[in-house]
Amino acid sequence: MRLVRSEHLTYSLGGRDLLADINFELRTGDRVSLVGRNGSGKTTLIRLLTGELKPHEGRIIFGRNVVLTATRQEPRFEDDTVQEVLMQGFARLEQMEARLSELEKRLDDPEIYSAWEELHAHFEAASGYTRRSRYQAVLRGLRFSGRENEPAGQLSGGESRRLELGRALLAAADGMLLDEPTNHLDVEMRAWLADFLREYKGGLLFVSHDRWFMNRVAASIAHLERGRLTVYPGDYNTFRKTHAEREALLLRAWENWENRRRELEASLEQARRWAHSSEKQAVRKRALETRYNKLLTEEPPKPQRAGRSVRIHFDASPGPERVLEAAALEKAFDDRRLFRVENLTVRRGERIALVGPNGAGKSTLLRMLLGELNSDDPAGFVRTGPGVRVGYYDQKLSGFDERLTLFETLHRLVGDKEAHNLLGAWLFPYDAQFKKVADLSGGERARLALLTLSLSEANLLVLDEPTNHLDLETIESLEEALVRYKGTLIIVSHDLAFLKNLTTRTWRVGGGVFTDTPRPPELPGAGPEKAAAKTKPEPKPAGRPRRKKSRWHTERLIERLEAEIEELQVRLEALHERAARPGLGPDDYAAIAHEEAELNRELSKRENAWERAVEELETE
Repeated sequence: MRLVRSEHLTYSLGGRDLLADINFELRTGDRVSLVGRNGSGKTTLIRLLTGELKPHEGRIIFGRNVVLTATRQEPRFEDDTVQEVLMQGFARLEQMEARLSELEKRLDDPEIYSAWEELHAHFEAASGYTRRSRYQAVLRGLRFSGRENEPAGQLSGGESRRLELGRALLAAADGMLLDEPTNHLDVEMRAWLADFLREYKGGLLFVSHDRWFMNRVAASIAHLERGRLTVYPGDYNTFRKTHAEREALLLRAWENWENRRRELEASLEQARRWAHSSEKQAVRKRALETRYNKLLTEEPPKPQRAGRSVRIHFDASPGPERVLEAAALEKAFDDRRLFRVENLTVRRGERIALVGPNGAGKSTLLRMLLGELNSDDPAGFVRTGPGVRVGYYDQKLSGFDERLTLFETLHRLVGDKEAHNLLGAWLFPYDAQFKKVADLSGGERARLALLTLSLSEANLLVLDEPTNHLDLETIESLEEALVRYKGTLIIVSHDLAFLKNLTTRTWRVGGGVFTDTPRPPELPGAGPEKAAAKTKPEPKPAGRPRRKKSRWHTERLIERLEAEIEELQVRLEALHERAARPGLGPDDYAAIAHEEAELNRELSKRENAWERAVEELETE
């Protein structure tokens, strides 16, 4: 089912075509990742496809009765609770379900059947059969379980964006357009979201700078470059390879054509000089002109130079063998222990990933290692070796005088001429160099922070979320620079591909526990082709029902059983959490074991009933 299509779409901004002659189509079942540099027009294209913006040329065509949803950059919630926000899409599904039930009574009429079939396609694309289990999955996956009745307007900024993502996931839409859905999600939430989206039946277009996530979710990549959109089949890794091969092929084709043109032009110039000497030379001149003019009409597209990328380099001053030692590091907030680290030793050249859920204490541990926070344990200490020079990238991008311009900030570090040269090399045009730090975008501020860090000659780099605000080209440039870096690295990031390519040791904090593992962090899943972890397989109705009333009731039975299975699984999880609490006696464990056996019996009964209902539906 076609959801939305753009035809010769053009949108201008600041006297230039931000988007030029774009033809694109999103259909049911598509999973498309939209990539391009910061400022290339990705968000603008999404706003055009949803109808929020109007194109300057071309048109947007929406499928009949199609509903699209998109995430808002700055969501605002009024008096609704978390639950009310998440369940907004249920009203549409209930209306569709009631209409389907009404139409099923008259399916012998071809027109009625056609209307039922179209509506049913929308209902299935919007995941109508699994809405209750999906609601529970979103509550758990985005960590809103137990908070359903909280006022949505009182959530923090990061929580509001997570709730906005949850609203879009449950919006009962035929298609979703998600702009940076992995922002504010930790590793576990990103892995959950990837599997959730792989189950989604509608059309999906999303923007992300997370390469692991794109490889896990995307079936095609839409590359936006210099206003043009090109769609490549496959995941992000496939796109990078295919795009490089395509660019090399285009360049070779144009260079071959240009060589032929120059050779022919030289021959033609010579023929023109001799054309007056004889009829034979005149005939040769006319023949060469014909060939030359024909060649000009065959000129292949001239490859444009790719946009400039930042060339990042980190020098490291010599340092000691033992870079850092620490012991008895402990921190708790509101009687909840974040972590306790008994002993740590970091040696020269080690490359360490610090990972864990949001709020687990990663940044707190970093600040403790940097000497900015003391351990709650009076015996705790942190020592750096002699000659250690620390370079710290703060995810809040603080530490700059907001009143200064970019040029003034760099001038204080390197002088007049070098300040201009460096800012230009880091993609700050001359005019932009006089912008105040307070007025910089997130991406500009991140580049400024990396630029100043590159001047520090630190032999210990401590990086807290360095890929936030960066486009893919800059992330990959940063990654290449850190691969070449000769010093010691400690990195906090939710970018799994970034960590996997750079680190050899993993510190993990979570649930009050600290662990130290001598290998990179594990990537969730086994690659983009691994089957998604489904809540429960859902029926796939197809074709005209032969037993109209029976089929409809069977589908309702399946939906009810799925909800009951989900509830029993939640109760089992809560029971297991209860069993893990300290202070339980033998009688408590006996009661828990009895309740667990009863819940498992009920779960088995409903799963068997679900399997019979699905089998009955599929054999109709």
